[in-house]
Amino acid sequence: MTEDGGWSALADGWAARWGGVSAPARQALITACAIGPGTRVLDVGCGSGEFLAELAAAGARAIGVDSARGMVAIAARHGDAREADAAALPFEDDSFDVVTAVTVLHLTDELDHAVLECARVLRPGGLLGIAEWDDTGRSDLAVIEQALEAAPAPSGPPHPSPLDLALDAADFRLVSQGEVEVRVRAADAGDLATTVLLGEDEATIGELCGIIGTAAEPFRRVDGSYELTNTFRWRVVSRG
Repeated sequence: MTEDGGWSALADGWAARWGGVSAPARQALITACAIGPGTRVLDVGCGSGEFLAELAAAGARAIGVDSARGMVAIAARHGDAREADAAALPFEDDSFDVVTAVTVLHLTDELDHAVLECARVLRPGGLLGIAEWDDTGRSDLAVIEQALEAAPAPSGPPHPSPLDLALDAADFRLVSQGEVEVRVRAADAGDLATTVLLGEDEATIGELCGIIGTAAEPFRRVDGSYELTNTFRWRVVSRG
């Protein structure tokens, strides 16, 4: 693996297979954070940059940062994208009205520092908008994950996550929260296996394709394609 965790090598595949999946959650954040013309937005972990295009369409003055050079190269097609680590943002204090982070903060090695950096670059009263995969098992993809891991489904109320604790430690307070459905689609079992196992070699994908196809049978449509419904949890928090 490279210093960016191998994400640069996966950038093209990510953009093609996963870049559009979180669009409903991104739109929910635009609405919840009242992002509009002139809003200064920093998208942390911008990935392949789809959110930058959506923010621009809303009239925002948006910048995206990602630690993976390959992701930044693709994101730059959609807007202002820069290579930077979430735990060391290259911006002055109070630079943004809104900071967004979609399926990224849980991946950072220095979560506490990343959250504090988000707080630092926000103006007083600014908003941090976060969206992550729901972790309570209420997603069709969880069925495939459980088949691959041979693990039981999660049960009971979720415990505070490291992200929850980091937000509390940084004195963020909850402003609003919600859930949205997102869809993962694949043309056939092989396409679904490649999507779920993005980054694995062909031999591994071929070996696990049957397990994935069996687990995903409830989501197979008449034409042989698959559509899996999943849940994203989003929240908006403010510091001060």
